[in-house]
Amino acid sequence: MNVEGIGSAPREALDPGLFARRLEELFRTVPGPNGRAYSAKAIAARSSERGFRLGESYLSQLRSGKAKSPSFRTVEGIAAAFGVDVHYFLEDRAAQRTRDEIDLMRLQADTNVQLAAFRLAGLSSDSVTVVNELIKVLREQQGLPKDPPDILAAGISDATTEEARLRVVGARAVD
Repeated sequence: MNVEGIGSAPREALDPGLFARRLEELFRTVPGPNGRAYSAKAIAARSSERGFRLGESYLSQLRSGKAKSPSFRTVEGIAAAFGVDVHYFLEDRAAQRTRDEIDLMRLQADTNVQLAAFRLAGLSSDSVTVVNELIKVLREQQGLPKDPPDILAAGISDATTEEARLRVVGARAVD
């Protein structure tokens, strides 16, 4: 069975490049054990170790979009090698959930982010608010949104006050 034949959409309605784009997204975003992106060779080996024979050259063809119809077994092997749910390739909701999990994996793999979070433990809620405001200022200075998109999508908000924001920027309004 081919990937294009799976799911609720009719075969002709599916985007033939979707699989390649999602596969490339995994290569770009999923950190390996050393914190760096996986190579095609490493994913082929990981897939084979998990019982799914997958050649590096075929994987490269899938990645580039030259090969467009992997078997479901191949998709299972790739998903297992990356440690993601196979539905990532098949459903938009599952793909978004997997992206969120990848973001969390990347944060967990970043020892500096972990260290910052551990240092927040035990601080007063006012102090944590000040640190959060400082992070927002730093994100804006680096051309990033104040809050990562997944926080906005989840509807998480903080009870930030103008007073806390002023403490962060040295008791002067900055807008």
